[in-house]
Amino acid sequence: ERARLEEIFDASFKAVEASVDPEYGRRHCDLFLDLPSKRDYPDYYVIIRQPIAMKTIRRNVKAHRYANVTDFHRDWKLMFDNARTYNEEGSMVYDDACVLQRALEATLSEKTGENFTTPMGTQSPLPAAFSAALQQSAASGTSVAPISPGATFASNGVASPTAPVPADMHVRPPGFGGTPNGTSGH
Repeated sequence: ERARLEEIFDASFKAVEASVDPEYGRRHCDLFLDLPSKRDYPDYYVIIRQPIAMKTIRRNVKAHRYANVTDFHRDWKLMFDNARTYNEEGSMVYDDACVLQRALEATLSEKTGENFTTPMGTQSPLPAAFSAALQQSAASGTSVAPISPGATFASNGVASPTAPVPADMHVRPPGFGGTPNGTSGH
């Protein structure tokens, strides 16, 4: 069983690493190899609660931390969702996340005979009050506390720690972070 898992994991990495942008000749996965720099993108670690990169996933494979393909897929999906949360729809990183997710899931589906295709759409932006707090934080050099699990937002956008986060509160609002061409990392 372990050998079969290793074969599936290896094929998955190869599929992701083989995905190349036909227009520019760059690998779609290059910005996903390592986590974004905390120095260059401190807000990433405010917005993204569970950062993960391909090197982390590869390290987990080598340490036999994935008991099954579903757990392996879950970490990849987290990485792609993080990229779409942090980056604007239409940015290079956002689009790369979608391309790579399709490549990964096609490989997993082919190798296992199971359907690993999952949704990858745009979710609603963060509340205006949190967006304003992030902008103010960036301008003043201070930090904004991460949204805690179990927090929710009142109609005025103020976080309340007592109710669950709505499912649509997982995307970074347009206009935040990165460069105009979307090369901020994931």
